[in-house]
Amino acid sequence: MRYRKWKHIFKHILQDTGLRVKMVIIFFMVLILPFCFFTFYATRRISSVIQEQTFLAAGKTFEETFASVQSRIEKVVNVTELLIYDDMIYKMASTDPQDYPAIYQLEDTNVLASSFNYLRQLSGVENIRLYVKNDYLYSNENTCIFPLESLSHSNCYKTLTQTPSNQWYTPLDFADLPSQDQSFFSCMRMVYDPGALTTPLAVLRVDLSKSMLEQALNRTAITQNGYILLLSGDKTVLSSENGADRILPEDIAASLSQSVKDTWNTIEIDGIPCYTYSATLPPTGWMLVSVVPYTDIYSVGRAMRNEMIGVMVAVAGAAYAVALYLINHMLRRIWLLSETMQKVEEGDVEVRFNSEGKDEIGRLILHFDHMMGRIQQLMEEKIQYGFEIKNLELKALQAQINPHFLYNTLDTINCMAIQKAVPEIAGVATSLATFYKISLSRGKDRIPVHDEILHAKMYLKIQNARFENRIHTQWNISPEIENLYMIKIVLQPIIENAAIHGIYEREDGTGTITVHGYREGEDIYIEVADNGIGISQEKIDAVFSTKPGEIAREPGGYGIKNIIDRLQIAYGCQYGLSCKSIPGTGTAVTIHIPAVPEIPLE
Repeated sequence: MRYRKWKHIFKHILQDTGLRVKMVIIFFMVLILPFCFFTFYATRRISSVIQEQTFLAAGKTFEETFASVQSRIEKVVNVTELLIYDDMIYKMASTDPQDYPAIYQLEDTNVLASSFNYLRQLSGVENIRLYVKNDYLYSNENTCIFPLESLSHSNCYKTLTQTPSNQWYTPLDFADLPSQDQSFFSCMRMVYDPGALTTPLAVLRVDLSKSMLEQALNRTAITQNGYILLLSGDKTVLSSENGADRILPEDIAASLSQSVKDTWNTIEIDGIPCYTYSATLPPTGWMLVSVVPYTDIYSVGRAMRNEMIGVMVAVAGAAYAVALYLINHMLRRIWLLSETMQKVEEGDVEVRFNSEGKDEIGRLILHFDHMMGRIQQLMEEKIQYGFEIKNLELKALQAQINPHFLYNTLDTINCMAIQKAVPEIAGVATSLATFYKISLSRGKDRIPVHDEILHAKMYLKIQNARFENRIHTQWNISPEIENLYMIKIVLQPIIENAAIHGIYEREDGTGTITVHGYREGEDIYIEVADNGIGISQEKIDAVFSTKPGEIAREPGGYGIKNIIDRLQIAYGCQYGLSCKSIPGTGTAVTIHIPAVPEIPLE
């Protein structure tokens, strides 16, 4: 049903709408629609390229930030690994104060402090601290050596005692320590007694300032509203400037830790869709996360799309205005021509429309003017012919006297032959009268089949009277076709050909003609067969295979050609004559016509 509905609408547009509407539709389909498609494709493609470039730039920025933070962490690792095996640290952590003179303690303290200060300046770390448990004076007064008791009650110390390797802590892990200790990212390592590896002697702590990592995060801009976060587990410990005061919920932080690394993932933060890219910082276990809002990715593409759509609308509007002007200009002459033709339809055949231009429309107008001139000339000739036809009708009425005169004369001959006892003359006269009576048929073109058969019989009777009964006939006509109608004088020329060109050309000049008429479905077939000399296939093709209006290719085939043309004009190209012949044996010609029950209106 829907297909039929659309088909009806499409047919209505093609057949019933005005030419201007059709041209506007064509203009829209050929120009505006492809232009809109191109604009749509271009905006999508440009947006895709912008997204790819934005992701690429954000990825490179993230890699630079990651490398900067990783570089600072590696410095902390290097300092820690360098100091953990320092003999001075083991000496100060393991020597009993009673056996360690104060002068030596101060000297070793100064040496260790100088070493720490040198490493700080060289590596860029903020602090290097050593927590010892023995109660030395320097552990209370020096800024780099502290008593272990100040750290032993903290949670970070408890986790440190559970592993022999480096432990990393964020400012959030120092919540139970004094505030001056809460602004560092630290690496801590337990120093064990070489003689008893399970006995802790001291704690080495290397601090990285929070401001230094913030500087690394803020050094490069991700996007206009993008930011970078540093996560420890499911907690946010540091962010860049754009991400200031952004604390991710624990469930989102946990989902980030489970997301695919080294690829862009999508999450929703504070109701805002965002792209995230994350990587883990070894050996800390912290995760660096780049967050880019959707708006930063699509804003440029959206602005460019809106701009292109605006340009498209402006160009399409201007093109439509120009096209409408041109369409109206071109159709103006067609409208005038239509008005002129309407006046002609109303009877004004003298109206003319001067041609403008030499294009197709101009030539159409010129041809129309010539056609109207010719029509006017023909109408004048028709008036003249009318007078002539009247004269011919009068002559035709006079000519109708001649057939009656012929009939009366033949009746007179017949009567005289009977009076003089000459029956042969009477028979021929009667046959000739019947023959001409059927031929004329009062001017009718179609007669019953039995009249056509009678017409052929009269012809053969006259021929036998002339040629001493040399033609024998057999008539096998189905009664169901005798009252059907056909065009006249079709059968007689075929029988004439069979007699003259078939039988009379035999050596003995005698033969038999068989006429068989029957009906098959809605068609009538009348077959005329003779046992004459036959016809070659080349001659059959030359006579019976000509097209309507084409001249027969074989001399003497004009009568057959005339019958074929008359049958096809009267009944259609599927009807006509067919012929089969065997040279030396005989020929059969079949008439094929439709079964017409009555005379059609003429």
